[in-house]
Amino acid sequence: MSERAFDPRDTSNREKLTAREVAERFIELFHHQDNPVEAFTCWVHPDYIQHNPNAPTGRDAAMAFLGNAVKNNPELTHEVKRVIHGDEHDGEGLVAVHHHFRRTRDERGWAVVDILRIKDGYVVEHWDVMQPVPDPAETKNANGMF
Repeated sequence: MSERAFDPRDTSNREKLTAREVAERFIELFHHQDNPVEAFTCWVHPDYIQHNPNAPTGRDAAMAFLGNAVKNNPELTHEVKRVIHGDEHDGEGLVAVHHHFRRTRDERGWAVVDILRIKDGYVVEHWDVMQPVPDPAETKNANGMF
């Protein structure tokens, strides 16, 4: 995250924001505040393209899906471990967010990498990969997933 403060809900002048600045605001709402619906409302384009086959495409459909997930999993968390910003050209860039996703506090959860394509001040496309976090007694090394 950048050192300067920002309001993650402030979408004014979005067309002047870098892909990194859009990502910081989206990540703050979605991952740090565990508020995916507001993150989508503020930062996701209506024609959002979803590549996860278990989630709908389009911003409104994705918001309904995520809203239900939050409602049905009140302990849900996304603990960000690292953010990788790719090269930016002409207001477009890719960002990868590596995080520990849990539906409840007591579960091991999943290691997730979300890849976001950002263009003209909006998240326009998303891919993700998920791995369940195994029992440490069952792993072949002690490096951990994060």
